Parts: sequence; C-alpha cells; structure tokens
Amino acid sequence: MSPRTLVLAGAMLVMTGSAGAQQSGVTEFTAAGVRVVLKSVPANEVIALRLYLRGGSANLTAERAGIEQLTWQLATHGTEKYSRDAFAALSARTGTVIGAQATHDYTVIGVQGVRDFWNDTWDLFTQAVLHPTFPDSEFAQVQSQALNGLRQRPDDPDEQLDHLADSVFYAGHAYAVEPEGTVEAVSALVRDDVVRWHRERLTKENLVLVVAGNVDRADIESRVAAAFGALPARGSAARLPAAYRAKPADVLVVSRALPTNYVQGMFVAPGRSDPDYPAMRVALGILSERLFEEVRTKRNLTYAVAAGMHADRANAGFFYVTAVEPDTTLKVMRHEVERLANEPIAAERLGENVNVFVTRYLMNQQANMDQAATLGIFDVLGGGWRRALDFPDRMRAVTPADVQRVARRYLRNMRFVVIGDTTKIDRRLFTSL
Repeated sequence: MSPRTLVLAGAMLVMTGSAGAQQSGVTEFTAAGVRVVLKSVPANEVIALRLYLRGGSANLTAERAGIEQLTWQLATHGTEKYSRDAFAALSARTGTVIGAQATHDYTVIGVQGVRDFWNDTWDLFTQAVLHPTFPDSEFAQVQSQALNGLRQRPDDPDEQLDHLADSVFYAGHAYAVEPEGTVEAVSALVRDDVVRWHRERLTKENLVLVVAGNVDRADIESRVAAAFGALPARGSAARLPAAYRAKPADVLVVSRALPTNYVQGMFVAPGRSDPDYPAMRVALGILSERLFEEVRTKRNLTYAVAAGMHADRANAGFFYVTAVEPDTTLKVMRHEVERLANEPIAAERLGENVNVFVTRYLMNQQANMDQAATLGIFDVLGGGWRRALDFPDRMRAVTPADVQRVARRYLRNMRFVVIGDTTKIDRRLFTSL
C-alpha cells in the first residue's frame, strides 16, 4: 500500500457470521472484514499481537524472492507519523518490541507491549503495518544489510547446509523461492517495488490478527475497525502451495575443508492439518532421543544430532548431524530408523514420552507471545486455532502402532546434503534411506 492517511471518522464496525466461537478463553470474530483470534489472559499486563499475512515466498517468483522480507524489515524505518529515530525512541520508552519474519507460507508481524502503554503500542503497530513510508535512504541501508547477510551465508557451514538442503529438496516446488531471497533478486529490487508490493498484498482476505493479553473484545473490535477498515477487502489472494511429491533418495556432496562433516537429510512429513501430524511429532521425538543416546552418548560420534520437522504447509522432516566419520554415523542412524519402524515401543514407555512432549508443549505456552504464536500457526497452517487447544489430547491418543505406521510411511526417500570430506562419503549408503 502506498503511504496515505485513512479516513477514520465515522468508521463503522462490520460483523459477519455468528457472534463468535469461544473456547478456553479464545474468541474468534470478524471486525471490519478482518479475522481476529483473541485469547484473554487477565493474569498479567502483557499484550501480544501477531498479524499474519498469508502468502509468503511460495507466492513469489524467483525474480521477486526476498521482497516480502525486505518490505517488513523496512516498515519500522519511517512511517507517516514517525521517523525511524522517533519510532525507535517511542518503542524503547514504552517497552514495545516489534519485528517481522517471512516464511514459505506467510509473513508475520509480531508486537509486544504492556497495558500501561497500550495506546502507544497499538499506534506503533498500525503505523508500521499500514503507513510505512519506505524512505529512500532507509531502503538502501536495509537492502545493503540483507545482501550482506546473503553473501555471508556460505561462511557458516550450518547456514550453507540449510540453504543447500532446501534447494535440493524443494527444486521445482513453490518453496524453491526462499523467503530471504537471493543476492541477484534482492540486488534488483528498487523502492517502488516495495511500495507496490505493500499496496497489493495488504488486503483483508490475506490477514489474520491474533491477540493474547489482558484486553477485551470491544477494545480490539473498535481498534481494528478504525485502523484496518479502509483496506481493500480482496486482492492478491494467497495461493496454496501444491503438495510436495516425493522424489527418489539422493545425496549432494560439497567438498569443503572442515574439521567435521555437516549432514542434513530431508523427507516428506505431514503438515499440522494432517491426521498423521501428532503421531509423527511423537515418532520423531522418540527417534531424536534415541539418536542422541546411540550416536552421541554411547558411541561418541558427534556433539550434535537431531531429528525433527519443519512448520510448513507442504511439510518436511529432517535429520541433522555433524560427524568426523559420516558413514559410520549414518549406519547407526539408519539402524534406529529401522528399529522405530519394525519394533513396537512399549505402551508404558510411549506414555512416558508423550507426557514429556505434552509437558514441553504446555510449558512453551507460558508467555503471551508464545500463546499467540501457537494459535496463529495452527490457524494459518493447521486447520484452525482450535487444533492448538486439542493438540495435547491428540498426542495422548497416539498408539505404538501409529508410531510404527508413520515411521514406515514417511522415514524414506531422504535427500541428503553433506558438506565436508568427499572421500568419507559412500553414496550408496546415503541413498539407501
């Protein structure tokens, strides 16, 4: 959206649908055409906001890679009401924290403040989201910083590994366009591109606002109506990415003189809306613990080993390890995959593992911002925010047979990237998983 002043006088609140669905202190409603999910947290004075803009890099072309990340990095560097310095000063004085992150599926603008400065926090939030001016000098500075980060990525083996693993796994898919962009794409962007992109993407159908804190519905309704009411209802609707089609197992080996070898394998995994998601979370949690015990503790083959899942709509899981002897390490890892698929875990042991996972899940919801983040990502990617509330019960319902089933279904056709000593890599071993 190009900079402009919205006409707020006489703004009317528009309600659609029912009066709102409420569960466990969470209420959903629509204000002035914008969907809002509100979690009431009267126990503290922190207010957390997360505005989700559907789309992400999966809706970009390779030539525009990085534009959404750059747009929202610039949003706090000058608005219609505040210069960059004035924005930063008010943020510091009120304890308001604001930031943004672009992903494959969405971009999220997160803001946290305290109730004593709620008016200022909301003002900073809406100025950054709706009224950034993208000053030329600030555009040049932020673009330069982004380019420096992209150019320095190969300096860190882990950064290089993540980049290459995604590139290999998502080749030909919408996720091949990276949220951070490329040096070539970001270099070619000009200020007018950002202004145009902001204007086109900021429509009501693309937005979901999640709020967690000591604030009531009437307050949020009136603020959203006043601030967002004049936005276009539709335009540049986010396209959903196609399902990822599994490819044959493969390995890319990059020669680099390092004291250890960096290894990452990726495989198709269920997304949050998939019925297999809870079982896969449990299975990978068990596998990660076993890998730590067998690879690091018993055999001392590494200091870092893990298995897990990303948080994308077309989701992927991963193996990660750094090892001086990658072939020996991978044989142990493969054995643990086979054991998970072929040997049922005892129901009592499974219950103990699930209790640990559920406890961690709930502990990670202690902060208001974490509660907003969990509700938001389930709403945007996981079939609705209610799925966040019943997730512990769905994990507790996982059976030993479920663990074996998802291990057999998903832990295969892995595509590996190895950075390090090419003489220590047996390609047949890496393509056997």
